[in-house]
Amino acid sequence: MTRTVDVVIAGDGGTARRVAVRALRRGDRVLIVLRSVDPGIARRLRTSLLEAAGADGDQLRVIAGAEVVCADGIDGVEAVVVRHGPSGRLSAVNASAFVSFTPRASDRRAADTNTDRPQNGTNGGDSRENVT
Repeated sequence: MTRTVDVVIAGDGGTARRVAVRALRRGDRVLIVLRSVDPGIARRLRTSLLEAAGADGDQLRVIAGAEVVCADGIDGVEAVVVRHGPSGRLSAVNASAFVSFTPRASDRRAADTNTDRPQNGTNGGDSRENVT
């Protein structure tokens, strides 16, 4: 799949949601990439963002069970590569911007090995917020 969007957002915390709503209100096409494999979470997120932004459904796509593995370009973002789990299939997305609101792998490893004290506040180093 090759698709063109204005912005790719990795994550679903409060800040990611606010960025998505602002982009949708501007008329941007938005792709949100979620690690969660639960399609219900993706569906609820999509519905709530479209309602909050008063946006057209064609402006927003949410992919569940995936992660951004590469963002590249010359003088700015031009393409983002998404890995779909568990198949490992890769897809390229033409994009003008990429924003990540997910912790880096090194942050997750540090949180996993350091259980005696929380990092980044009280959530053990995971900067993502729970979806409700």
